[in-house]
Amino acid sequence: MNAANQLFGRFLLDRYIETGHFSAAGVHGRAFSVLDTIFDRNDLIMKSTTDPEVYRRELPVLYAMRGYQGFPMLYDHFTTPPEHGDVQYCFVTPYEGECIDDIAQRSGERFSHTNLMRIAFKLLWALETLHQQGFCHRDVHCGNVILRREFDGIVRLKIIDFGLSLPLNPPPMPELNLTSWHASLPVCRGEAYTRFDDFTSAIFLLLWFVPVNPFGDVRAEYLVKKEKFDENPHVWFNDEVEWIPNLYTSIQLQRTSGYSHTDLFNVMYKFDPNFDPTSPIAYRVVDNQLTIE
Repeated sequence: MNAANQLFGRFLLDRYIETGHFSAAGVHGRAFSVLDTIFDRNDLIMKSTTDPEVYRRELPVLYAMRGYQGFPMLYDHFTTPPEHGDVQYCFVTPYEGECIDDIAQRSGERFSHTNLMRIAFKLLWALETLHQQGFCHRDVHCGNVILRREFDGIVRLKIIDFGLSLPLNPPPMPELNLTSWHASLPVCRGEAYTRFDDFTSAIFLLLWFVPVNPFGDVRAEYLVKKEKFDENPHVWFNDEVEWIPNLYTSIQLQRTSGYSHTDLFNVMYKFDPNFDPTSPIAYRVVDNQLTIE
């Protein structure tokens, strides 16, 4: 067993030092850049939370998804002992990229129709992989989807933040009100969570980069506006992005007919038989920053 494996999962005082290159705070804790002083590795991100439930939910997912494309690689995890203050539950992963929303803001806040389909394909594929490993995400939105131009020049997509994740079966009932802009209509109604709700949130994520906003900005109105959208999603889209409401409709039909990988992904293949949705995301690098065309 090599040294890294021997140290994996163990708390070692001052092993990780915050570098200050990156820091962000969210509902489930902090994320910040760190240096591994033992192996002199400085391309790492630590997520720290004081909520043991977040740790219990996130850790099994990170273990299960190790080695799968579209997910962060778990580099280390540990719990700080109480004698060092408030107990912190920590995960360490390599730096995986920027959230898609930040990239969109410097890309004109919209993506080309071809790139939008490429992103949709990769995001739905990653979610399907997560479901195959027995988990649902339950919090798919712009802040939890990241993009990075990697060493081979390919822009890759990954899903992060599994603090709300739960086993997919049996379908979990909500333990709190999950109504949000990116939540599906059934979730806003308080129904049990299924794979189709993850997929629906992925479709809603795409809307920001068309851009269209069918749900407004008032949380109390989301339910009514999602009901209206559900009745006829096609009215919000022109012919060039008609595949988006087609995807939405396919997902909702599968709630009763059962999941079909072929039916879902064929929506994109059939929309333009001459376009390959698995092709690489087109981009530019401006001032050493990634922009998506």
